[in-house]
Amino acid sequence: MNSYTTVDILKSAAVLDIAGSEDDERLLMLLESVSRQVDFYCNRHFFSQRATMVFDGDGSTALRVPDLVSVDPDGLAVDDDDDRTFESVWDESDYLLSPANADPAGGHDLSSPYTEIVADTEAGSKSAFPIGMRRVRIAGEWGYWRRMRRASEIVSHALDVDTNEIEVSGGEDVGAGHTLLVGSEQVYVFSRTGDKLGVLRGVNGTEAAAHGAAAEVRMFQYPGPVSEAVIIQASRLWKRKDSAYADTSGFAVGLDRDAMELLAPYRKIVAL
Repeated sequence: MNSYTTVDILKSAAVLDIAGSEDDERLLMLLESVSRQVDFYCNRHFFSQRATMVFDGDGSTALRVPDLVSVDPDGLAVDDDDDRTFESVWDESDYLLSPANADPAGGHDLSSPYTEIVADTEAGSKSAFPIGMRRVRIAGEWGYWRRMRRASEIVSHALDVDTNEIEVSGGEDVGAGHTLLVGSEQVYVFSRTGDKLGVLRGVNGTEAAAHGAAAEVRMFQYPGPVSEAVIIQASRLWKRKDSAYADTSGFAVGLDRDAMELLAPYRKIVAL
């Protein structure tokens, strides 16, 4: 579950101007669906995903990978003898992440993801990736970038692993559609009533964990044009319900043209 903007923003006077909460669940489902539509259009995702992935090797010094933020310590290992066991762990000095100045963990406006891992033949002990199917395993954080913002709120009470409601205090900037980071756990907010957040725990490849009272809450942020494209597309689809979803010339097929223009710099061209 993930949304690139929030229900409160979509309901705001500047967008749909919706009062009340009776449509909140449906609006969140719409935002989630449109966010996935944006991922599909751009051939990449903008949320942070913890995962271990395997790749084929071709004997070269470079390995192309999906959008990558970081590799875990001891997170790169290879199968040297084709026995489906990754017995050789590469040291961090054995490889370089490329492009060199991408800085996806910096999460600033000029950040971009790493798209290649290169054997460092000058400083490391490895010369190339092995040849064969599923010979390379990489554990890390995947996605376009990681930009975090500290929320004004903190966890009010200690949180156990099974709790699906978080009580917060100190502010009101967290709402339905936000993905939070509490410790190393990602938490997805699907509702808010007063100071209580309805949440899904351990999302995007992270594990639910216990957290103490006063735990810091941070929020994931996404490129502004990506969030704006979701707002445009979601608001267009929501308003279309007023025509009973009839096919009319006033509604373009697929993504809105303005949304596509906003997403153009982020679209990854995939070779066939």
